[in-house]
This record gives sequence, C-alpha cells and structure tokens, in this order.
Amino acid sequence: MKSKQEKLANLFINEVPKFGWSRETLLQCAKKQRISTSVLAKLFPSFEYDVLKFIIAQNNIQVEKNYNSFNNSRLKTRDKIKTIMELKFENNSHLKKALPEMLKFLLRPGNILMSIKMLHENSDFIWSLSGDKSNDFSYYSKRGLLSMIYLATLIYWLNDKSEKDIATKNFISKSVDGIVDGVSRLKQLSILKNLAENFMSRYASKRTS
Repeated sequence: MKSKQEKLANLFINEVPKFGWSRETLLQCAKKQRISTSVLAKLFPSFEYDVLKFIIAQNNIQVEKNYNSFNNSRLKTRDKIKTIMELKFENNSHLKKALPEMLKFLLRPGNILMSIKMLHENSDFIWSLSGDKSNDFSYYSKRGLLSMIYLATLIYWLNDKSEKDIATKNFISKSVDGIVDGVSRLKQLSILKNLAENFMSRYASKRTS
C-alpha cells in the first residue's frame, strides 16, 4: 500500500506540467487529497523541496534493488556506471513530463547551491553503488565529472523521442566511456553547454514561475 507521502508526491508530479513545481501546486494537491496544511508540513517540512528529495530517495531505493537483483560483480566499472544510470532513468520515466518545470525550479538563483549538492549526492550514490571506495582526490574528480554527465543526460533524455530511450542509453554509454578514457573536462562542459542552451531556448517562452 502506498504511503501518504507517495500518493501526494505522485499527484504533485502529475500536476506539475500544468501548474509548475511550486508550493502552491503542492498545497492544491494536498487539498485534493484532504490533507491539512499541518499534516502536509509533517510529511514534507520544506514542502516542494522535500518532495524532490523524497522522489530522489525513492528512485535510489528502487535502482539499488534492481541493480542488486542480478550478478553485477563481473561487470567492469564503466559498465556498472552505465547500468546504474540506465536504471535511474528507466525508474524516472514517470517524471519526464514534469522534468522541464523541475529543471526551472532547480535553476532558480536561490536554488543553485541546493541543486549542486543534490547533483553531487546523486553522483556519489552511483559511484558508491558501483563499488568505488576511493578516498583521495579522485573521489572528487570522479563525482564532479559524473555530475556533468548526469545533468547533460537529463537534458538529453528530455528531448529523446527514440524507442525505449535507446538514444539516451547510447548517450550514456559514450559519455561514461569519455570519463574513463579521459575525455577533457572542456569537451564535457561544451556538450553540457550546448544541451543547456537547447533546453533554455525551447522553454524560454513557457511559464517562468
């Protein structure tokens, strides 16, 4: 049985494409489910911020479960990273329509530091699940590079119309190979810049709230 948090988060995701990733949208969703503001504050103390954290946490739980359901010990590191990233996007398919509004929410000036922190935590989850135990400078460089790749993939995935997201999977494969094979950070940043510009131009005319 789904918890109150999960039911409310799911309704919120469905409403976001129409009304935006905002506190007002969450309050309206709570009203539809007859959840008082005081109860809502207990479920999600930071409101729309905590909904995002909840969704990420739920995704990580499911990804870890799926990843550990088969023998992954023989996979090379790059293939472990690719597999985990593919699982994350497969399990986030229900978020795709809400993604533009979520990205605009994350890119607000007041949310940038939180976004960077979440991106790092996401990359750390992927590397840790793959078995990485580095504790030197490579710990930071690996996660920094993967953060750029994940964000680039997120924007790429938004525009992917291919069957079963095969284009996104190919993008993940090439990008992860780039990390392992030493593709320059400058090139990775260039790819991210182009994708980000594409996203901003596509949604610039839409609702900014």
